[in-house]
Amino acid sequence: MQLLMVQSKLDFKRAYLRNPRFFIFSLLMPIVFYLLFTKVMMTGEMPASFAVQYMLSMTTYSLILSNVFTLSTLLADDQKEGVLDLIDLSPASRGYYYGAKLINIMLINGLSVLVIFITAAFSNQIVLDWTVWLQTAGWLWLASAPLCLIGLSISFLNDSNLIQLAANLISFPLAILSGLWWPISMLPKNVQWVGKHLPVYPINQIGQALGTGQSVAWGSYGVTMIWTLVLGGLVVYLSYHKRGVRA
Repeated sequence: MQLLMVQSKLDFKRAYLRNPRFFIFSLLMPIVFYLLFTKVMMTGEMPASFAVQYMLSMTTYSLILSNVFTLSTLLADDQKEGVLDLIDLSPASRGYYYGAKLINIMLINGLSVLVIFITAAFSNQIVLDWTVWLQTAGWLWLASAPLCLIGLSISFLNDSNLIQLAANLISFPLAILSGLWWPISMLPKNVQWVGKHLPVYPINQIGQALGTGQSVAWGSYGVTMIWTLVLGGLVVYLSYHKRGVRA
């Protein structure tokens, strides 16, 4: 356990504290979008519900960037720089390396939720019951698991440039097609169908329902669980496949 904590601390400093890309893409961009759409571009009186709904959408968007884009590129950078080879030569195993990555990404996910919630609350005077804050924050934090699995899956691509390309091609369509930037009803019918079957859509829908006091569609929980199992199976398969190629 002590070795895992040491590994987590070192990895956090190297991957996040010394990485401006994380703060720019995963935290700053969603905050800028939130303030842009709720403060700068908003004309007239803004409905309180919109401030809450867009807060939750931009929090989900931040989680996409942290897990799909940042995590996959960090893992790619580690492969390129030979970090895993150094891990193999050290007392720590790869299990500690990936365990530290998991601990840190969950910490980052919690930080993303907290920072955007605080920014939205103070910028638009959002007042919610403390149980609503906890429920929505807790759900988004837990529901980031399938997004993390997407980032892990992308990282199994061998080429770092290909990983960055795949992360970009997946991150932004996930946000757009799932209705995070504008209502999904504005998209064509066939595109709506695709968006509603993506893993991000039920995550956002449940968060919106919890944040606005609406009833939660239990089927959305089921879809999220199915996506988590499918993506988890994909990560396991890719891991064993990569080991087979190395052997």
